[in-house]
Amino acid sequence: MTLALAHLLAAYAVLAVPWLGYISFRRARRQIAAGVPDAKVRLYREIVVEQILMTVVILLLLRGGVSAASLGLVAPRSWAWNIAVLVVVSGLLVWSSLRLRPRADEIRKKVKDSVGALLPRSRQERFWFGAISFGAGVSEELVFRGFLLYYLSVYLPHLNTLEKVLLISASFGLGHIYQGRVGAIGAGVLGVVFAGIYLVTGSLLLPMALHAVVDARALLMFPPEPSSARAAQGHALL
Repeated sequence: MTLALAHLLAAYAVLAVPWLGYISFRRARRQIAAGVPDAKVRLYREIVVEQILMTVVILLLLRGGVSAASLGLVAPRSWAWNIAVLVVVSGLLVWSSLRLRPRADEIRKKVKDSVGALLPRSRQERFWFGAISFGAGVSEELVFRGFLLYYLSVYLPHLNTLEKVLLISASFGLGHIYQGRVGAIGAGVLGVVFAGIYLVTGSLLLPMALHAVVDARALLMFPPEPSSARAAQGHALL
């Protein structure tokens, strides 16, 4: 049971996530352009469900005998260092997001052909986007850092640490191919950074927190729009 779940999760993360994400994103963009009510919220909910399911599989693996330590679910080597890094990086992200806030409309236009459809506008969309950001920090770090590094160590032991990190980060980048080439490359680079933090600290806690903050910065960068402004958008593509 545990072995089968491990193989299925690895195959899903590496092979299915890029294609399913791309298909879901394209479908959502078409629905949003056609003015389908709550199309974006439905996309958000689908993503949250996927995040929950991946986390549940990780929990089943833990119940099946995989140790929490092997997945990075342990205390970091230094709480003080981790908290300091989290505070500094989060502060920089908040500061940069607020600085870009006056250019929100300009940025929306620039990314309308890539991640524009994912950017929240209404308060309901912002709630679900926040849930996605938190869920990504937990589920994606569990799967793409904790689990896949463990999985490759068990089944491809001849790979060194750098090779495993690069391979997993490339897979992580492909999982964001719906954001376009630049978005996928950016996600791959972040994957290397998060993996490095995990290996240095010996824990997934800091990568999880930083991942969630990185994703949630859009909530600061793009303020909620009043109903009248959203209505004026009509059927325009985000």
